Amino acid sequence: MDKLSTEPPAPYSPLYPPPPRVHWAVVFVIFLIAEALAYKFFHHRYRELAMNLVASIWPIYLCIWIRKIDSRSTSLYWALASLVTGLVFSWLLWIVVIFEIREELLEHYNRRESIGLRLNLFLTILFSVFYFQFKLNQITREKEQVNADLISAR
Repeated sequence: MDKLSTEPPAPYSPLYPPPPRVHWAVVFVIFLIAEALAYKFFHHRYRELAMNLVASIWPIYLCIWIRKIDSRSTSLYWALASLVTGLVFSWLLWIVVIFEIREELLEHYNRRESIGLRLNLFLTILFSVFYFQFKLNQITREKEQVNADLISAR
């Protein structure tokens, strides 16, 4: 009897690209270094703009990746709107971006790739992008393990 046919289907679909496999601590350290460099090397007139751009790089990258798995995603538009509006509304729009990313991740990993992803609201508020990256790194490792198990079973 075929071993693959008796096992339940894997929750991960090969139709979707895996999440970025970067440890959250690496993202955090690079963020801190980039912020420090922006603070040190930019004139005080442009310093805040440079630091906002540095802080938005990884969230925008995550938004672009989410657009790859769901073309209806709106988080990228909110992230870009936050950059365009400048300093007045940017922090409010970044809150919207964080919760859009959260909802889009939950929708994808609970509906399309049904793995039962849970994201803690408190940790989302406190650590946002770093918390998402922690979870995405876990998902990538699990997805790679499932694929390796499927290949070795053949």
